[in-house]
Amino acid sequence: MKNAFKLTILCITFFLGISSLESCMQAFKMNDASILKYYTEKPPLPAFSYTDTLGYKIHYAHSKSDSLKSVLLLIHGAPGAWFGYKDFFNDKEILNRFEVIAPDRSGYNKSNGNLTDITLHAQAISPLFSLKSQSKYTVVGRSYGAAIAAKLVVEHPSRVDRLILVAPACDPTKEKFWWFSKPVNTKFVRFFLPKYANRASDEKFAHPESLRKLLPDWQKIKCPVTILQGGKDWIIEPSNGHFVDSVLKNAPRRLFLLPQNGHLLTEERFDLVKQILLE
Repeated sequence: MKNAFKLTILCITFFLGISSLESCMQAFKMNDASILKYYTEKPPLPAFSYTDTLGYKIHYAHSKSDSLKSVLLLIHGAPGAWFGYKDFFNDKEILNRFEVIAPDRSGYNKSNGNLTDITLHAQAISPLFSLKSQSKYTVVGRSYGAAIAAKLVVEHPSRVDRLILVAPACDPTKEKFWWFSKPVNTKFVRFFLPKYANRASDEKFAHPESLRKLLPDWQKIKCPVTILQGGKDWIIEPSNGHFVDSVLKNAPRRLFLLPQNGHLLTEERFDLVKQILLE
């Protein structure tokens, strides 16, 4: 009887976990046909290319420009893909100001590999700085991409004008786990999940240690930094905004606390993010 009860609980946990994950992951799915349809209705369609480093092919979208504009480099979270920033590629004011580049991080969408370490993710993206060798970059990182964006600034300080961190998951002591986090990371459950969900799970369990390694690097950042944090963020602890503000000892910075907003601030507050970019 006890074994039957445990099996029932395990099955309920499994299916609830799958259902919860699939519901959350819908926003991270977009195939080539839906991308083409979106930009047919809201042009222009970005160009797409690959860069190769550390033995990994990194796929990225970029706006079509040959000018010496500033570059806007957009780093997504976990899970995610370049198209999480799709609205940045057809906004006329942003395109007038920036060449826009958004990679798929290793293991997501069309980029291969299974990196979980923040430093390695940054190194895999680093060749994108060579695309516009005479331009300065504004780097935006959201959620799990925020720490990677910060590491990029540490490694390429002369190339970056500004750093913008949106809903940053950066405090190693505040990694948020849910009731289904461990069950869905078992081999049995992982078999049923899409690749991007398993990659996100791998990152989550490696994230606290990776963030601890990053702690000495925050004080190396000296460019202006803007932090945006939603007060109703259920994906990460809202205190992450204050944490990032506290560890940036040598950077001019400002923290926007948005009490009525959640985690997806580049969608919920696109107006504010755009305003900050165009300043």
